[in-house]
Parts: sequence; C-alpha cells; structure tokens
Amino acid sequence: MRILAIALLPLAFAVSACDTMYNDPYGQSGYPPAPYPGPEPYPPQGYPPQPYPPQGYPEPGYPAPVPGEYRAQGTEPFWDLTIGRDMVFTDRGNGLVVSQPTPQVIVGVAGEIYRTQRLEVNIVHARCNDGMSDRAYPDTVQVHVDGRLYRGCGGGGDALAPIPPAPPVGSGIAPPLDRTRWTVVAINNRPTPRQGEFMMEFDAGRLSAKFGCNGIGAGYTQTGTTLDAGALIATRMACPDMSWETQGSAVLDQVMQVNALAANRISLTSSAGSIELIRR
Repeated sequence: MRILAIALLPLAFAVSACDTMYNDPYGQSGYPPAPYPGPEPYPPQGYPPQPYPPQGYPEPGYPAPVPGEYRAQGTEPFWDLTIGRDMVFTDRGNGLVVSQPTPQVIVGVAGEIYRTQRLEVNIVHARCNDGMSDRAYPDTVQVHVDGRLYRGCGGGGDALAPIPPAPPVGSGIAPPLDRTRWTVVAINNRPTPRQGEFMMEFDAGRLSAKFGCNGIGAGYTQTGTTLDAGALIATRMACPDMSWETQGSAVLDQVMQVNALAANRISLTSSAGSIELIRR
C-alpha cells in the first residue's frame, strides 16, 4: 500500500497543476504560454491568387501586343481579346478563356465581323472610351461568347494606348496618322461614290487603303507633314470602274504632304494629285 501511495502522489500533483493552469489563466500559471498570434491572415499563404485584375489594370504580365494582331478589351468584368492566327478571348473576372481559329473576315458597312462556333466579334469603326479613364480608342467592339455579350474598345496594335487627338480646326498642322482610320471622300477633288468602300487606315508603320475595288497595302513613314509610302502591294480583282483606284494609287506612289483642313479632315497631296479624308 505504501508503494501505491508513493506512485499516486506525482499523479495527484500533476492533476492539481493542470487544474491551476487551465482555471487560472491570468494568475501566476503564465497562461496563455505565449502571446496569441491572432487569426490566420486571409487568404492563407499559398492560396491561389484571385482572378480579378488589381487596380490599375492592365498590369505587367498581361500579354504584350504583337505586331499585326488586333487588340480589344473591356471592363465589368475585365476582359481582353486578341485576333491573330487565332481569336483568343479572356474573361479575367470569371476565369474564362476561349480560343478559336480566326475565320474569314466579313467586311460590313461599319467595320469587320468575325464569326466562329463560340465567338462572334463585331468591330465598329467609331471612337470609344473605356469608361474608366480619359483614353479614346478607334473602335467600338462587341464580343458574343457562348451567347453572352461583352462590350469594350479596341484598335490595331497596342489598343491600350490612346489614339492621337485630331488637330485644331484650321490649324494646318498635320496630325500623327498612326492608329487612325479614315473615309476617302474625294480623289483629285472629285467626290467618291457611295457604292464601294473608300477608306484608309494607318497602323504601326503600315497603311492600307481601298478606293472602291482592290485592297492596297504598304509601309509608310511620317515626318511632320511629310508622308512617304513604300512599295504598294494590291490585290488584282477586276472592277467595273478602276479610275478611282488608278488615281488614288498614283497619289500614294509619290511623297505626300499631309494637310489639316478642319477637325477630323485632312488631305494627302503629291505631285500626282490629292486624296481627301474624314476621320472615322
């Protein structure tokens, strides 16, 4: 019996100590043994980042513009679209990515249309503001993704950069032409007909034009009021009236002077004649 009593004595002391520690947290027991670390920070370390872009979208890490690609984007939710070999749409607010091979473009009255099984892109050549800043873009863009409509702004090359403003009325100052689209309203002072497409576009050192018939493309450089197009490349479709294209191409084939006639109205003049344009 003595041996048993001796063995139970440390056990009783331990139970007593435990009772003191847990029932006297603010006494001399020292409970809690260490400062309470506080709640675990949220989200826990290692938790996947939220798909929503941080303030100041877009941040470094978003796809950089690629020459020749078309870019568009929108907000609420944040989304972006690239059109190159493929059309790639990303809804960053919902973590949705849809990629489809780029189809044959449909040239409409107001712009271009791309249609695939899951994506339909409607580009309207009308100035657009993103609603979150004072940036302006050359195009208004609507994207249908699996039946859901997204609205935003776009433009060739770096669509995130604002397009240059139009020159003041009657200033005579040539506007920078990069990332601009124009309707051709006259060639050699002769008003263009309503039938057919008469347009010019300048984007990242490349110009494209239509004077009612074939598509025309070339590289170009602009230095102040001087515009110099490189070798012209054109499709070879035969059209009923080739005079507009013949005269317009002749103007582009020479060094031109850019003249601001009024707000959003310019003329390109060379030794071969003139082209008058109104900004879209």
